[in-house]
Amino acid sequence: MSAVTDTSGRAYGGESAADRDDRRRKQLMDAGLRVFGSTGYRAATVRGLCREAKIADRHFYQYFDKTEDLLLAVYSECIAQLTNSVAEVMAELDPDSGLKAVAEQLLEPFFRAVEDPHLARVVWLEVLGVSQRVEQTYLEVMQQFGTLLLGYLRTFAGDVPSSPDLDVDLLATAAIGAISHTAMTWYQSGYAAERRMVVATIATMLANIVEPLQSRS
Repeated sequence: MSAVTDTSGRAYGGESAADRDDRRRKQLMDAGLRVFGSTGYRAATVRGLCREAKIADRHFYQYFDKTEDLLLAVYSECIAQLTNSVAEVMAELDPDSGLKAVAEQLLEPFFRAVEDPHLARVVWLEVLGVSQRVEQTYLEVMQQFGTLLLGYLRTFAGDVPSSPDLDVDLLATAAIGAISHTAMTWYQSGYAAERRMVVATIATMLANIVEPLQSRS
């Protein structure tokens, strides 16, 4: 006979309370990605999200205070996916490859992830203009990702030398700004360009940024 409990909660149908909570939260996260990534954050309601997640409305507030909190959680998960896509190829990179080839190997999984239109819309459109809190999170994440990417490139190219007319943080901002805008416009074009062309173009840009700096060391 399957396990059943009262509303206090421990197990129901063989599912523990903790597993049930994890499942409902994941259902909400998945629903958030689909809804925010299609009809958009501003059109989303708690009721609509819960219907998409196939859970009762009251369960939403067990995990999130408001839809903005779900948006940030979904955004963080999307960024983690993008970051992990780059990190996972680090161990496979050929240290003897040229800088452009290394950049291409790093960018290929990144832009492959961007081909998920729900993820792309959440990351580059839906988090803009929501609130100061969300805007600050967006700016911090973009800066961190730019620093991470340049850090990976410096693993193969060497450290960028210090200079009174060069700010490495600004360099990271410029790099991620170019990548981010390219990803956004690529998504908005319906992915008109082939991914390999997008990757090769951005890799060339990154190599042209970093390679001249090596000669200054």
